[in-house]
Amino acid sequence: MSEDSSTGKRAGPEAAPAPGIRWGPFTARVPFVHARAEWPEMVQNFVVAGATALAVVPIFMTAFGMTFELAVSLCIAQAFILCSSFFLFGEPFCPGWVTPALPLVLAAAMAVEEIPDRIAFVTAVVIVTGLIFFLLGITRLGALFIRLVPLPLKAGIIFGAGLSAIVGEFRPRGESIARVLEYPVCITLSVGVTLLLLFSQPLEKLKARFGWLGVLGGLGMAPGFILAMVIGPWVSEVSYDKFKALFFDPVSGEFVFTLRDLFFLPDIAGLVRGYSLFSSESGILENLEPGVFLAALPLSLAAYVIAFGDIVTGTAILKSARAERPDEEIELDEHRTHLSLGIRNLVQAAVCGPFFPLQGPLWAGAMVVVVERYRRGRNAMRSIFDGIFSYYLFGVPLLLFFKPLIFLYEPVLGVALSLTLLLTGFACSYVALAIPRNRVEIGLTVLTGAVIATHSTELGLIVGLVASVLLLGKEAWREETD
Repeated sequence: MSEDSSTGKRAGPEAAPAPGIRWGPFTARVPFVHARAEWPEMVQNFVVAGATALAVVPIFMTAFGMTFELAVSLCIAQAFILCSSFFLFGEPFCPGWVTPALPLVLAAAMAVEEIPDRIAFVTAVVIVTGLIFFLLGITRLGALFIRLVPLPLKAGIIFGAGLSAIVGEFRPRGESIARVLEYPVCITLSVGVTLLLLFSQPLEKLKARFGWLGVLGGLGMAPGFILAMVIGPWVSEVSYDKFKALFFDPVSGEFVFTLRDLFFLPDIAGLVRGYSLFSSESGILENLEPGVFLAALPLSLAAYVIAFGDIVTGTAILKSARAERPDEEIELDEHRTHLSLGIRNLVQAAVCGPFFPLQGPLWAGAMVVVVERYRRGRNAMRSIFDGIFSYYLFGVPLLLFFKPLIFLYEPVLGVALSLTLLLTGFACSYVALAIPRNRVEIGLTVLTGAVIATHSTELGLIVGLVASVLLLGKEAWREETD
């Protein structure tokens, strides 16, 4: 019997990693061979994952000049790269974007006037982020680098990302009004219901009494988002005319749906031709001058700090489940995670460059939902990879190939994006403000975050670093409490 260092207990002799195909430091797993279906996670994939994956479509259309079809194709391509985390590299996390970095990268990108230069800038951010992960993974210096970042600066980066996300939703977008004012009822209801189900302390007591309420809370963003979809047409904020036109002719009212209308075929060739790093038509490579990479570096460093925190969070969540599941050895390897994230972001940049949410290690909400059922024992979930594969529908974003689903979600994608960003802002704020231990550190956190949100990431990093050294001295590098 071997001792489990995370729990202090001894794992039984039957404890072993989930089977897979080893290649280098990675382990590939094949659906239905190394992972089986788990219907509760599959249901949540149908409700939540599709809308979440498509939430950034409106931004790709307005900020990067993409057609709706190309923007959806980009979301499908990034979803395949995302799923390679567990499908190809053997990561035991529910992967996601570096969501808190999304508003920071987007704000910096929108400050670039010309769309081709904007595309090159965001592509540079993706490349530099990938290189940071890959190089710190190869050298195994990731943990050391994070220890060199003063704690108030870490907190300030997270707080600045949260503040940027919230402020951005109330700020006009070019000639358009703020998204919160465009969908006031839908966004208010969806965010309100989600915050209530996820964070309400009085509701926690009711969840213990009423099981259905706990199940509803476990669905994360789904209940609030579905409510917005239902209420939207009643308050004239959402129209499903395009979805109806897929089935019925708007003039005659006759049923016109055919089998060809069932599937959406992504235009990967057009995406690569117009946005790939190495495409001669895209011209991105020519615009990637040294100054562009230099401008991208502060954002990539901030994204790395945020993503490293996600690695720590995901590791803590899985370690906490080990006590209840001594039958499976979950292989946690920070260096493997760094390498996989480096490869994912570099492939993202090479294939379809400007994916500003970035490839990240963790979708914390999904991870918590999967692990909570995994804790209940082998009868509830045989392996952690069964739950992860099922939540992402076996590593292939099948739902994104169904045209009716895409057309159903299209009118409410702005609501989905606002819901994602406002929840990100809320979560980043309470995480960031839980780190400081005294009033000086609180002040430094708010100062750094405010400069990041109102001016730029690079200025915020400089202000946070200098102020931390001057006001705290060596205490700025104190050990962070769990």
